[in-house]
Amino acid sequence: MPLREETEGIGERIAAHFKAGGEPPFILYQYAPKDEWEVRKELGELRRWLEAPPRTIACASISLADLFWQAVEGSGYLDELVAQEREATATANDSAMREVHEAVGEILRQPPTLPDRVVAEVDGCDERTAVFLYRAGALYPAYRTSTMLDDLRGRLARPVTLLYPGRLVGEYGLRFMDKSEPTYGYRALIVPREAQA
Repeated sequence: MPLREETEGIGERIAAHFKAGGEPPFILYQYAPKDEWEVRKELGELRRWLEAPPRTIACASISLADLFWQAVEGSGYLDELVAQEREATATANDSAMREVHEAVGEILRQPPTLPDRVVAEVDGCDERTAVFLYRAGALYPAYRTSTMLDDLRGRLARPVTLLYPGRLVGEYGLRFMDKSEPTYGYRALIVPREAQA
């Protein structure tokens, strides 16, 4: 099955980096949140394409949801956070819910931070490894991904592709999960997943 034009373009950029060297590409593959399962399938197809000869590029797919839960469970606050979230939901207390989200975000920013956890997952991988970050939607609304990508840029000398559920606003604005206010500070190539007829 042929790759979608967008994912093939991502694959070509990754392959070109390993052929010519230079600064590794940081890519943000933007898609509508409703397309999550289709995009994960496309990620599998892209991985097979990259891993096959003549490219033979290893791929590390890292679930941000798994790292999120590792951090929350490791913090010792999981039960308390769940109780607070249930209470905030039952009482429709938006302020209390924001506090829960802020607490979760703080956990993800404490050492080991979310970027620290990504780097640890990649540690020991072959040098010819492309990194794919998926299930970013699990971070909403506690943690925005732009800071994570900026941190990783200085620490991972490998191609990194973030599967980004959200909406493109203009040429450079991104609305995480199509709910947050647009963010314009991403220092990554934004590749929108176009709707197909």
